[in-house]
Amino acid sequence: MLEGWVRRELGALRMLRPYFAMNLREAGSDAGHAVGPSCTIEWGGESFGVRCAGPALEFLERHQPRLGRTVLHVLERQAFRTLPIYTPAIVMECASDAYWYGESDEDMALEEACGDDADERKAMRDTMVTRAMFDGTFPRWALGGRSRPVGRRTLQRIAESTSDRRIANVVESLMSVRAVDLPEYDWSFREGRFVGFSGVLAWGREDELTTRVLDDYEQMISESGDYFETCGELTIAVEDHETLARWFDAMRPWCRATRALDGLIWQLCEGDWSAK
Repeated sequence: MLEGWVRRELGALRMLRPYFAMNLREAGSDAGHAVGPSCTIEWGGESFGVRCAGPALEFLERHQPRLGRTVLHVLERQAFRTLPIYTPAIVMECASDAYWYGESDEDMALEEACGDDADERKAMRDTMVTRAMFDGTFPRWALGGRSRPVGRRTLQRIAESTSDRRIANVVESLMSVRAVDLPEYDWSFREGRFVGFSGVLAWGREDELTTRVLDDYEQMISESGDYFETCGELTIAVEDHETLARWFDAMRPWCRATRALDGLIWQLCEGDWSAK
């Protein structure tokens, strides 16, 4: 039943690789109380690997100020409601966690390790990941900030007026992603750090910073043992058909958002965006 529902709701995706699993548990006891048979549904995403989105996003930003940033912002926002992916801002958060003691740059880490010794600070800075590396790899707008996103009317005007079909397709996909109203997903009730990202959006083919940071970050998390990979889970009694039906209904917008997000990511990562 679950497999057929997934095929119907998601259809053929080009980038994202969501998975659903249903595990049955026999009747038993919990804290001395009898517990009937139950099933647990888990869902998440397998990684599509590392793909380059920087050329497309910079092209869009040149075409219309804040357009590239808007695409990235909407993509990040909706991905964290469906299948999270690594973007430049999230990679920098990982660097902050792995190297910088949660700060926005390396100064605190240098202070803790080297104190006022200028030579030691320089030697350490020369071998570590620094904020300057991020500023040299990504445009500032790709790393977050509070710039106002492009509004719906402006997006419609861009889609209707541009002669570049690539831009029109991205904007139309962007509006489709925005149109799905999903609630904020509360990650706080999950224990540990989430590592089940569905892929990595690197900035370009020469972007070695992203893979370096993520390799170190994921090794750190793996060694801690304090992590989880699934995006969601639900445990219900085997005979509780009403709750299962409500879950199916609640997940339909999730599937629509995932389809729209898949189309947007594919358009950003495919084709030659270097052409003027």
